[in-house]
Amino acid sequence: MLIDRRSLLNREVTQPVRRPIEQPSEERGKRAGCLTWGAVLGVLAGIMVGVYALPPILKHYYGETVVGVNETYRAGGKSIILLDVSQASDPLGEAASGMRREDFFAHLEVHSNDPWQPKATDFTLEFKELDDWQKATEATVAGQPLTTIIEHHETTIEVHWVVEFPPDEVTSLTVEAVHLSDPRVKFEVTWP
Repeated sequence: MLIDRRSLLNREVTQPVRRPIEQPSEERGKRAGCLTWGAVLGVLAGIMVGVYALPPILKHYYGETVVGVNETYRAGGKSIILLDVSQASDPLGEAASGMRREDFFAHLEVHSNDPWQPKATDFTLEFKELDDWQKATEATVAGQPLTTIIEHHETTIEVHWVVEFPPDEVTSLTVEAVHLSDPRVKFEVTWP
């Protein structure tokens, strides 16, 4: 039996796939516009969720530990108690032009099982009348700049805030809380 080689070769060759070329139409143009608008609205919705919905959700799950007045925070080998919050009777420096200056102080007693290196900017002060929490300008231990809290040693930290605000918008300030960013703790304050 004789086999023709040409017939074997032709069996292995496949026909090319032919796809129809789509012609532009008015209906397709309308759909492309809808897809574009859908993408734009999706991006805007994502931004809105990221700005407004995500922060409260994250704060709920990864929020601050709230410590009541005269209570002690105990976790992570640290115990921290807010001893007092006070206001200087007179400003301790000059305010920026058109602003009013107030100086606030807090004393915290700390005991840590490990060396701890908080910074002054880890402490913020929350006021009823101001939207933004105010970062501390300095923190000291026994009059020296705050560096490392020595382990197994009682340490008192003095934190100082310089708060400037427009005098025509706010007449006095009411302290609501002292916040610590590492660890995330909110110390509630009773203000006179």
